[in-house]
Amino acid sequence: MTNEEHRYEMKSTWVREKIVDVRINGKSDFEVATPLDFWPNSPPGILSPEELYLASAVTCYGVSLSGVAKRYHAEFDDFEIDAYGTLAQGEYGWEFDKIHMSVKIWVSSSKDKKKMRKAAERAHQYCVVSNSMKNPVELEYEIILRD
Repeated sequence: MTNEEHRYEMKSTWVREKIVDVRINGKSDFEVATPLDFWPNSPPGILSPEELYLASAVTCYGVSLSGVAKRYHAEFDDFEIDAYGTLAQGEYGWEFDKIHMSVKIWVSSSKDKKKMRKAAERAHQYCVVSNSMKNPVELEYEIILRD
């Protein structure tokens, strides 16, 4: 283990009922609202914390896959991640009980197909966000050889 620390900061303030803003230095500000499935009168078109939670797992896997593929010298043409998260009643109310990611990765050669299998699995193991979640993050992937 290392004593190295990585720190991320942001600020959030109240905008109006059921809406907060998020400000991160050097990034575009955005608003977050309660999800429509819990609060039907929530403002539509604004991300919810639940969507951001799922997006954190999905995007962490995506950037991890890109980095791990490079480390393994695995070339891919493209990838696509479909994901869903489910909530269940927990000890203190609603909580995520799982996230499921279904990934399609397109490659141009059978050599890269083999390397991408390893990269796909390692990216899942190395994803900082998924490793930090208390709910399981399931991965299913398909490596597709382009004609």
